Amino acid sequence: MRSARAALLAFALIGAACRHVPPPPAFVPLPLPRLADCPGSLVPTHDLEGDWVIHERIRVRAGEIDEAYGLVVQKTGPRLVLIALTPFGATAFRLTQIGVEVWSESKLGPAVPVPPENVLRDLHRAHFLATDDPAFEGRSLQRNRDGSILVSAPACGYEATLVPVSVVNPAATD
Repeated sequence: MRSARAALLAFALIGAACRHVPPPPAFVPLPLPRLADCPGSLVPTHDLEGDWVIHERIRVRAGEIDEAYGLVVQKTGPRLVLIALTPFGATAFRLTQIGVEVWSESKLGPAVPVPPENVLRDLHRAHFLATDDPAFEGRSLQRNRDGSILVSAPACGYEATLVPVSVVNPAATD
């Protein structure tokens, strides 16, 4: 009889404990830091001479954001394609520009903290928008002896450093 009471008491205690266990707290993901879109001009692709491939690295810094991408930029005819690779070699995003129209596709979705269009505009500012005005459209340039280019966009709250890796003219390799 004593063992039956002990078993009954144990079941009652276990049952009471199960009824009063609070549910786990809800997981609330924190919003990821993300830069705002930073306006700027693009050179129409028909004004960019020749066909070529550029390999560069870019590092974008702003507050909590410190992102680095490998860039592959290919211009063929009227089409310019920019592919950004993560440090692990995965495609972060891809942009296609024809004329001044741009289509983008992000492989990482909202997890990409740097708007792809900002990267394209910084690339244009550094290489194609030749002007002596250091603050053209709110992006100033600093060209360094090592070939790197610092694009500072204080109105948009970030800096980007472009470092050349290689430039290939496919017509010259034939």
